[in-house]
Amino acid sequence: MGLELAGINTTSSGHVRVNERLETSAPGVWAMGDCAGSPHFTHISFDDFRIVRDNLAGGKRSTVGRQIPSCTFIDPELARVGLNETEARRQGIPYRLTKISMLAVLRTRTLGETRGFLKALISDDDRILGFTGFGVGSGDLLPAVQLAMSVGLPYTAIGALTIAHPTFSEGLQSLFSASPVRAT
Repeated sequence: MGLELAGINTTSSGHVRVNERLETSAPGVWAMGDCAGSPHFTHISFDDFRIVRDNLAGGKRSTVGRQIPSCTFIDPELARVGLNETEARRQGIPYRLTKISMLAVLRTRTLGETRGFLKALISDDDRILGFTGFGVGSGDLLPAVQLAMSVGLPYTAIGALTIAHPTFSEGLQSLFSASPVRAT
C-alpha cells in the first residue's frame, strides 16, 4: 500500500504499528481495529474508535490494561474474560478456582438448558482474575464480572448481592458464594 512513503511502520505480521494510544509512527496518523493488530472483535474495534476519538479531543486514553471479553455463540455459548487456568499457570500467577455446574443456575432448569458450567479464578487478595461461562446466557454475565474486575471488587461482593430470581445472573451469586479452592 505504500505506507512507508507516509512514514507509517508496520509489524512483522503486516499490521500498522501503533503505540498504546493507537498512534502510528507518522505524526497525526492513528490506526485502529484489525489493521492495527487489535484483537479481532467488533467490540474491540469500537473501543479502539473511542480511544482515538477521545485522544483526538485531547484525552489520554490507551489500550493498556484493557479487558478483552469474548463470546462464541455456539450451543451452548462460551464466554470469557481475563485469565484462564492455562494463562495463570504460564504467568506464574497463583489463583483459587470456584466452579459450579449450570445445573446450579436455576434459570437454566426453567429453560431445560442445564449443560455447562461457570468458573472463575480468584487471586490471593480475593479479586477476580478471570471468568469463563459455558452455557446458555453466559455472554450476558460478562459485563457484571467485568465491572467487578475493573474496579477491583472482591469476588464476595457479587456473592453477597440479592439478585432477582430466576435469572442467569443468579448463577454469579452461586458461583461467587462458593469457597474457591487453591489450584495445584
